[in-house]
Amino acid sequence: MPVFDRTLPEDLSPALRRAFVGPDRDAFVQARDRLNGAGYGAGIGRAFTSAAPRVAAHAGPDEAIALAGDASRLAIKARPRVAAAYLDLCPVIALKLDDATRFRQWRGVIGRVLAQSPAAAGVLVAGGQTLLDRLGLDPFAAWVETGLRLSGGENRLALAYFRLETPESRRILARHAGDVTFPALESGLRAFYTALWGHAPALREAGTETAQGPVRRTTFSNGLILMPSAFAGFRGQEAQLYRAAIAHVGAHHAHGGARFPVGQLKPMQIAVISLIEDARVETLAMRDMPGLLRLWAPFHTARPDGLATAQALFAGLARGLIDPDFCPAHGWVRKGVEMFQAAAPRLEDPAISREIGNILGNDLGQIRVQFDPLSYVVQPAYRDDNLGLWDLPDDPESAAAPQSFDIDTADARQSELTDAPQDQKHEQTSPDQIEPVRLMAADPEAGRKLISLPEYDYHAGIERDDWVQVTAHDPVSGAPGFWEALRARHDTTITRLQTVIAASQAGTRRRLKRQAEGEALDLDATLDAAIAVRANRQPDPNVYARIQPPARSIAVHLILDISQSTADSAGPGLSILDMERDAAGILAGTMCGLGDDLAMSAFSSCGRHDVRVIPVKAFGAPLTEATGAALAGLRPAYSTRIGAALRFAADSLEQVSRHRRFVLLVTDGAPSDIDVSDPEYLVADARRAVQRMRARGIDALCVSLGQDEGQRQTEIFGRKSCLRISDVATLPGKLSAFYLRMTR
Repeated sequence: MPVFDRTLPEDLSPALRRAFVGPDRDAFVQARDRLNGAGYGAGIGRAFTSAAPRVAAHAGPDEAIALAGDASRLAIKARPRVAAAYLDLCPVIALKLDDATRFRQWRGVIGRVLAQSPAAAGVLVAGGQTLLDRLGLDPFAAWVETGLRLSGGENRLALAYFRLETPESRRILARHAGDVTFPALESGLRAFYTALWGHAPALREAGTETAQGPVRRTTFSNGLILMPSAFAGFRGQEAQLYRAAIAHVGAHHAHGGARFPVGQLKPMQIAVISLIEDARVETLAMRDMPGLLRLWAPFHTARPDGLATAQALFAGLARGLIDPDFCPAHGWVRKGVEMFQAAAPRLEDPAISREIGNILGNDLGQIRVQFDPLSYVVQPAYRDDNLGLWDLPDDPESAAAPQSFDIDTADARQSELTDAPQDQKHEQTSPDQIEPVRLMAADPEAGRKLISLPEYDYHAGIERDDWVQVTAHDPVSGAPGFWEALRARHDTTITRLQTVIAASQAGTRRRLKRQAEGEALDLDATLDAAIAVRANRQPDPNVYARIQPPARSIAVHLILDISQSTADSAGPGLSILDMERDAAGILAGTMCGLGDDLAMSAFSSCGRHDVRVIPVKAFGAPLTEATGAALAGLRPAYSTRIGAALRFAADSLEQVSRHRRFVLLVTDGAPSDIDVSDPEYLVADARRAVQRMRARGIDALCVSLGQDEGQRQTEIFGRKSCLRISDVATLPGKLSAFYLRMTR
């Protein structure tokens, strides 16, 4: 389409005349003229003139005219060719969305990326249609906002995210696309594996990439199973595919043998031997559990008359070895099936896989079948990558598996790696694999991963799953004699609380009469029984009375903020953290006297990847000298990511069977962290965490220390659930009093 003369608006094409009338036509011409006169090149002006009427037809003339400003900014900040590509894309997006508001929202997403990372805007424009088709507008916007927040303004990180070059960007994309991912299925997969094979697996998510690209298949080595974050292309089948994959690895563990030596084998022979070994262990597993066929067979989709490529022949052989009704056309596949069936009497011997595989591999060489080991991917998708079958030479990637034990979970403790029965060799690990865990425990700056938690982004209006990583750090013992020193410092407060506890218990006890057993006789019941005996009737044996203790069923997780600000002074020679320690110790004694269950943890944070938790006391554990030493050993450091601490404490309460459950936070400041510049972000997240907790039946309470300036706790917890203490020196007495008032 020609570039129109600026001075003759009447020369507009019929399409433009229909799209723009009256003032809109003048605005369009002015926008076009600004583009043509800006020196970006005639291509952008032509692209705008072509795109505008088509955008106007679906999103209105205002949105069409606004494209000129978008194109100008893209041409300046990115490149003119990016602006031209954007204008070519806009009519497609407008047609898909068919709504002015939604199209404006899409333009806003591109604009935010351009403002933060111009190079990433070009990447997003290039893949915009594909991403929008997969996600839809709102998830697309949320995925982009996550990338912008994750990159933190660093262009290199933004480019890697929007190019889908990082495992995290692909996981987040899969989550927003509605794909079922490994984290959502992990606990179920553990239970499924245990039900099949009788022991728990050492199961992890494969978070790294190979030189060939993202991890697409399960792998196992030294008892550790690594599974892909997601299986692309299996929408609606993900759960079954993951179960099929972990059942297949279990078959290798149950029926496999020693690793095969590579020797002088060629890559194609290794692939064929691995395929036969896969079929061998599956056949043995199906002898014991025939139902596994229904799990594995749906993923064998090879055609009997497929092309004679290596990939097609391998897929055909895999199906022929598991599907007795499969009738392959190719002679090589038929030969493989016949040899495998002939070896059926000695399938327990792994050597037959090498025997059959060597012959079939040589046959492929004779018929000149081309095999590219770099592009080869094991089929079907549930089968592993076969690396665990071979005694491969050392290479730089071989050290990756032991490092996976550094990313430990609360359920996979070191004892699982060292105390496994001798008949379960796949759960054993060599000493060099266990050593990193021991080193972590010895290093005070290192921690073991406990759990990944979500975090709420109020900008995007979504909770980002697995966004925050909580790490556990062993407590450091402080000075001995904590409880004696506490009593000496706060004798009056402790005595007063003990009096209050005794009075409350006496007031709430009930005397139960006519009991089958008890510490005293019930006078009325005893007289009735004596009368019955004299009247020759059977007396009622329930002649005792007993005292029923107070009907309390309460559990509390106390979390102490030990961020760097708690080192500030709270009085002569005392810090805020000193007051927190004393208050926690007094509260622990108060709850022990009431019979309530208490857990205590201290927390600080150093970015979202390291929310540090120090366990001081667990639920059900008694108050001991070790508890006092752990309190005395707390040291201030880092920042205050309150939302993550609340979620961690709430999750721990899910395992406690008490009628009322509380999370009690003691903190001296508003939420903050080193990777967050927006002061509202962590406040909104903490507020969301409190809302989620209360929806689960867990109450959230807060004791806020210091002056009112800069405090946000009442916004997070609500006024009735938050106690403000300006004079921090009064905290030890007021904390227990606040607890007693809130739990009446």
